[in-house]
Parts: sequence; structure tokens; C-alpha cells
Amino acid sequence: MKYKIGSIMIFVGLCAGAAPAWAEEPYYFHKAGVSREHYMDDVNDCAELGGGVRVAHYQVYAYGSSASNNAIAAGIGSFFAALTEGRERRRLISRVERTCMADKGYQRRSIDKTSYGEIKMLSREAKIDRMFGLVSAEQPQGKALVE
Repeated sequence: MKYKIGSIMIFVGLCAGAAPAWAEEPYYFHKAGVSREHYMDDVNDCAELGGGVRVAHYQVYAYGSSASNNAIAAGIGSFFAALTEGRERRRLISRVERTCMADKGYQRRSIDKTSYGEIKMLSREAKIDRMFGLVSAEQPQGKALVE
């Protein structure tokens, strides 16, 4: 069966558009009364641990009667393998960071999407200030999330 490149690209676009639906709900870490320096040290330690994550790399081979069809099939397979590897790497990094922060005494809490969107739009320093306000608050916002 022959597929036109345009129809393949539409399929790829639809898959990529559905990717945000696979993402987990936004969250932050909470530890009442933590100092800003201690929080930043903890975040940096856990991010460093997450940076060492490695995932399996898959090589895609295609065998058939035509070299051009093999090349197209291998290219499409490699594209989807790369998407899968990237998603798996992000998932593992998130798990490592979440476990590390839990080990340091932080509780993971949900944050509503409106607040999350507002925080994402802030500049770097304002974003850190706003997040630290949530992290160190005496009364946390949002529901507690189970690891």
C-alpha cells in the first residue's frame, strides 16, 4: 500500500498535537518554612541526579524489496523511536527528581492550571520568587499527590 508524504505528515502532526494530553498534571514541591538557599540547593541536587538518566536507544531497520521503501520505513520508524525515547527520558528524569525531593522532606502538591500558566509566563527571577512562595508557605495549596 502506498502512502503519500502529505498524509504521513498529517498523521505525525496529529500525534504530536495529542502529546500534551499524555502529560501529567502540574505540581510543585512544598516544605513549610524551608529557606530559599536550602530549597535551591535541594532542587539543584535533584536536577543533577536526574541529568544522569539514560534510556535505551533503538536502532530501526527495515527489510523489503525496495531500497527506497526501506529508507522511508526506517526514517519513519526512527522518528517515532526518537519521540518515544524523549518521552521516556523525561518520564525517568521526573521520577528521579520527585523521589529525590521526597527523600529531602518535600511533599508534591497539585497546582491549578491557571496559576501554572501564569507562573510559566513570568521572567526567570519572578518565576523563582513565585514558586518559592508556594514551596515555603505555612499552608500549602492544592491536593497532596502520592508518589
